[in-house]
Amino acid sequence: MAISTATSQTQTQIRRRVVLVDFDWQDADLIPELLARPGISVRLVAGSASDEAGVRLAELCGLPRTVDLADLTREIFDLALVSERSPRRTQIEGLLLALGTPSVTPQSFMTDEGAPDTTPAVEAPLELHAAALETALGGQPFDDLVEQALPDISDDAPTAPAVVVPRGEPSFVIPSLEEFPSLDDRRGLENALQLLMMDTGAGRAELHVEGPESSETVVEIGPADALLRGLVEMAQQRGTPQVVASLSGSPQGVAWGAWPFRTATHRGVLAAAGISPVEGWSRWQRMMEELRETWDHEDRQKAAPAFPLVPAKVSGLLDLHDFRTSLELAVERHKRDGLRFALHRLEFPFSDEAVTRLSERLPKAVRGTDSLCRAKPRSMLLLTATPREGFPHVQKRIAALWETVWLELGLDRPVPGMREERVEITKTEDVEPFLERAIAWLEDDA
Repeated sequence: MAISTATSQTQTQIRRRVVLVDFDWQDADLIPELLARPGISVRLVAGSASDEAGVRLAELCGLPRTVDLADLTREIFDLALVSERSPRRTQIEGLLLALGTPSVTPQSFMTDEGAPDTTPAVEAPLELHAAALETALGGQPFDDLVEQALPDISDDAPTAPAVVVPRGEPSFVIPSLEEFPSLDDRRGLENALQLLMMDTGAGRAELHVEGPESSETVVEIGPADALLRGLVEMAQQRGTPQVVASLSGSPQGVAWGAWPFRTATHRGVLAAAGISPVEGWSRWQRMMEELRETWDHEDRQKAAPAFPLVPAKVSGLLDLHDFRTSLELAVERHKRDGLRFALHRLEFPFSDEAVTRLSERLPKAVRGTDSLCRAKPRSMLLLTATPREGFPHVQKRIAALWETVWLELGLDRPVPGMREERVEITKTEDVEPFLERAIAWLEDDA
């Protein structure tokens, strides 16, 4: 673990961080010229085997080298030069596309250093790029994934879809809450809610779930209920359970309730109306609590291996709950494959208004894989996979943006610098101190 305090300083020049991928002997001839070019820094040379031309020349030149594509996710690169003759170019460009790293061929870079295109140069179906990314991150053989993703075009392939044999209407029984349907099983969710409605006398049930890329799953059973609709809106806005009961008049002894929940990558509300007897509302609350635990476990199993490349990741500033989740996923990812993370505490002086304006713009100035949280008027927390030696580049952008908002507000010169503290997780022994310092900063900021 390493903790340091520093004041931002403007660097005179930031060189582009470049990775070279699958260079053959023809491409390798360009490496000396690349090393001599001003404005770029070759940070890594990746190949498919240790005897590959680019890897061998990298060894002679003393450059970092690897034969593991997963290493492309361990550092932030500004540009990737991928050999146009690479047999796995589709796979590599699929991974780079997901990482947000633009790529060009070495020859095109040497002839024109204009802004590279961020779209894959290889024209291939999206299924191929998805399979390439999955095999790069998950390790499943690329050929197997392609076979699953693309249709069968062999001579003896069937020309019509297989006939679906009806099996009748299945009876749905939930032996335990652990076997409750997943968030992706809409039909199963409807059947499960109907079963609980019968057991508690509820006349209407709703399940609202917001997931990846703001997609929403809504399950509604029973006639519309204006009171329940209002409770759902309040639960979504306040993030707390909303339960009311009719103690007199007609109907009497009936309850309505809406219970919000959040998992690693989802948030939603479970609601029911006309629960009778009134005590039945506690069963809905207990169900929501156990479902939240089950679904959160599923979300974390899916998200942790790829973090911070999580599709459901919310852009912009995170609240305390989502930021804590990001910290936990970072620790799980480090335990899985050793990916390093750093947590930075940025403190700004004097002006709450300037920090507010900075917090509105800062998410667009950092990587989409970074996590930002502002829990105190004059400090922010930044979780990133950017290595220590790469952070000055990020720090320079933050300092420049801070100077811009300060001057826009007409505040006095000179512009005061920000104060930065850092805690890193680079090995297993760092996990506990990393979490202790992170929790201390969150509680102090809160």
